[in-house]
Amino acid sequence: MQMKRCLLLLVVLIISSTTFSYAQGMAPLKKRLFVITTASDNFSNKPASLYHYYVKRVLGSSQDYQLIEPELALENGNITPNKKVCAEASTYFNTGKKQFENMDLDTAVQSMSKALSNYWKCPAYIGDGAEYIETLKTLGAIYIFNKEEKMGKEMFRKALIFNPETTINKELFPPNIIQLFDKAKSEISTAKKGSLNISTIPQGAEVFIDGKFAGISPFIKNDLLVGNHFVSIVKDGYINEGGRVDIKPDEEEMYQAQLIPTKRFADYSQILATIQTDVTLDPIGEGVKSLAAITGADMIFANVVRRDGTEIVVEAYLLDVASKSRVFNTQKRFNYPFKDAESEITPFVLEFLAGKSVSKEVQPVSNISAPLKPVKRDIPECKTNEDCKGSMVCNKEGKCVAEEKSGQKEFYKQWWFYTAVGSGLLLLTGGTILLWPSSEESTSEGTINFKF
Repeated sequence: MQMKRCLLLLVVLIISSTTFSYAQGMAPLKKRLFVITTASDNFSNKPASLYHYYVKRVLGSSQDYQLIEPELALENGNITPNKKVCAEASTYFNTGKKQFENMDLDTAVQSMSKALSNYWKCPAYIGDGAEYIETLKTLGAIYIFNKEEKMGKEMFRKALIFNPETTINKELFPPNIIQLFDKAKSEISTAKKGSLNISTIPQGAEVFIDGKFAGISPFIKNDLLVGNHFVSIVKDGYINEGGRVDIKPDEEEMYQAQLIPTKRFADYSQILATIQTDVTLDPIGEGVKSLAAITGADMIFANVVRRDGTEIVVEAYLLDVASKSRVFNTQKRFNYPFKDAESEITPFVLEFLAGKSVSKEVQPVSNISAPLKPVKRDIPECKTNEDCKGSMVCNKEGKCVAEEKSGQKEFYKQWWFYTAVGSGLLLLTGGTILLWPSSEESTSEGTINFKF
């Protein structure tokens, strides 16, 4: 009887695991999305770059799409040396953090010092700088523990220059450390300031200062605290650039960067030259297909931006690579300069990708002198899914549409159905095994006695 139980359990476990695996395979996966934005003319370069930054920022936290990193894709998946240096810094930081928590101060200061040295070598990839700040604060605390108050306070000062809103956990550290940190913060609040004049070749790059978006090059950043600051520069098609700059009181420092093209820059430039036309073709043009092949994208979110007086006009296209067609497209006008770019662009992007406020007609690329003229979109007719191309499916109206817009799947085709089936089988098996009489069971006065 025990053998039968084991065999039954084995069979059901195999069935359940297969069911769970099938359910996992059916679970909705994030589609890989590449964002490309072009300006219709040089006059529109800066607003196009600004719009592009906020689009990427919105999509970076999307639950439906996995945003493709341009630098990594256009470097053929190779991680740049400086990015590796930052990854090593993160490893040193995590090691030092554990050592500090165990009060192994001598080894902790070595690990944290290595982390700090690496962060200084890779400003282009420091991100929001959270680990860099924690490294400085931890080093500051260690120095103070070791009676080196001056060095400890200097570490706190560097952290506060990077982010004046930095705080310290007052429940974790003793009063003398908290006192020195508060003193450093008080001094920073009244410190003198200077300016930074940033220019890049080519222009139109996203510039981050101390981990925060500062603007589109070229521009002048005022009111920077005196001291050392991190500059990071990002532009699609180029390797991220970065450096450290020392701001002096009441002076304007210069920071100039010559951006280095990625390995696939020539291909990307060729795509940029034709993308404004390719997005309007049926099926989509070769440039879009090439972009998908280079980046591994499932979807392309293409935007064309043009300046029109005190406004900018954005033509947005969501392209499905498999079906070689537009999912939908629209046009949007924004006042320029933006009053609050993030609050204006974010709802537009979210509504567009959700299929709201979209056009049923293709808006072809235009220039300032030629107004937009709508061109009727030809939606293929069908009787079955086989009549449609790629991942398109036939809807109830007999039109080929993108699969995600074709309606709700039957319940037995949903991933959660198979998860529920697998869970039910496991529960049923467990209950059966627990209640199944064994060969040693006996009955007495009509009552069944179970032995486990």
